[in-house]
Amino acid sequence: MKRYLKNLGIIGCISFSHCSNSIHAMSFEFSPLGKSSQVEVGLSTSFAGGVIRGIFPSVGGSIDFKVANPETTKGSVKLDARALKFGHYKVAGDAHSIEWLDSGNFPEIAFKLDGLKNARWRDNVLFASASGILRMKNRNSQFTIPVSIRYLRDQRRKIDGKRGDLLVLSGEASISRTQIGINPGTMVDAVMDQIRVKINLVGGSNQVRPFLPSALFK
Repeated sequence: MKRYLKNLGIIGCISFSHCSNSIHAMSFEFSPLGKSSQVEVGLSTSFAGGVIRGIFPSVGGSIDFKVANPETTKGSVKLDARALKFGHYKVAGDAHSIEWLDSGNFPEIAFKLDGLKNARWRDNVLFASASGILRMKNRNSQFTIPVSIRYLRDQRRKIDGKRGDLLVLSGEASISRTQIGINPGTMVDAVMDQIRVKINLVGGSNQVRPFLPSALFK
């Protein structure tokens, strides 16, 4: 009987631990998988075919994702402004000037995620609006981007050989360059005010979530 009760206690502890994991947020880091992520910037122009695209080739930061309550998800995305590259030679140089990014003096672009609004499941994909503060050139701007989120259990090993889960976020939205202090009110005849931002972020956890009742694992 004592052995039975001891085993029952162990099982209870394991079950509690698994349930606790489902309640608390799982942390996903972008930096170790930084080159698996990409942020694309699209400029509408009166030259070069009308659209010029730039790429941030790697991404830093992390996200704390709670399966049971995704609305409370928090995190950050960090970009090196100096790493932004455009396919057009003149734009590639101008983009880092004082009037535009001024990346020499302000090398970091950061987005602080405050939460996911209007989160809803469709099959095994979570759709929501990621809302937070975008910081560029010491200026804070409210920014919201519609995202789709996929949770890939025990798939991190396919990228870097380490055990863990993957969280993949994709989305696209526009933001005014006037709002974020990017050469505001000038050159609007050559480069439109709206900047298109497209994200594909891949974060990895250091543990594998147990199979528990959730829309993620149906």
